[in-house]
Amino acid sequence: IQDFQLDPLLRAIDMSRTNLLIADGVGLGKTIEAGLIVQEMIIRHRVRTVLVLCPASLQEKWQVEMQEKFGLSFEIVDTEKVKHLRREQGLHANPWTTFPRSIASIDWLKQGEGFRFLKDIIPHEVTHPRRFDLLIIDEAHNVTPSGGKYPVETQRTKLARMLAPHFQHKLFLTATPHNGFRESFTALLELLDDQRFSRNILPDDRRLKQVMVRRLKSELRDKDGNLLYPKRNLKPLSIKY
Repeated sequence: IQDFQLDPLLRAIDMSRTNLLIADGVGLGKTIEAGLIVQEMIIRHRVRTVLVLCPASLQEKWQVEMQEKFGLSFEIVDTEKVKHLRREQGLHANPWTTFPRSIASIDWLKQGEGFRFLKDIIPHEVTHPRRFDLLIIDEAHNVTPSGGKYPVETQRTKLARMLAPHFQHKLFLTATPHNGFRESFTALLELLDDQRFSRNILPDDRRLKQVMVRRLKSELRDKDGNLLYPKRNLKPLSIKY
């Protein structure tokens, strides 16, 4: 574990409600930073239930890293897992109440049976204490409204908007938090913390720094001032076809 990976952890445990956007550059270990936060908050009895939403291709990566690096068991919830659960516990078994720590593909969950199971257990109004503890969305830029100046809410956006109010804590992970359009970025911040941010209103740097961690490889240095990662040089190669 690198020293700089502890910064999101210190911020998270210092918040009464952890709403954090981890926007470190590619390869800096956002999954590890999230795992450190999950582990520490479980130890402190601030978190029991955890739901990780990610692209389908990253489900096993999340499961393996949480188990091998932090000793945390997560169940991958998909169609096969639901079938297996029904065979064992009956047709009314619900994976979101059966597994306290689960991982799901956001595209699988946004429609079909996964979504139906969620609707069965999510209250119509936000309850206090909230129904679930910690929501982690990996590649969180995927849940922002699509389009440019006039963005349109996708099924992913609607899913995140439905889930977010029912979780006490939220971690959003993305290496590309801003797609160049203020409307999409502010919508992402509103999903993270609708008490602090509003759509289409760009926050000042001070308020943004309270919830956002953003480091790049080109910025990180050791205690002697040397770059932690080699500088990347691009050179053109001419090729004869």
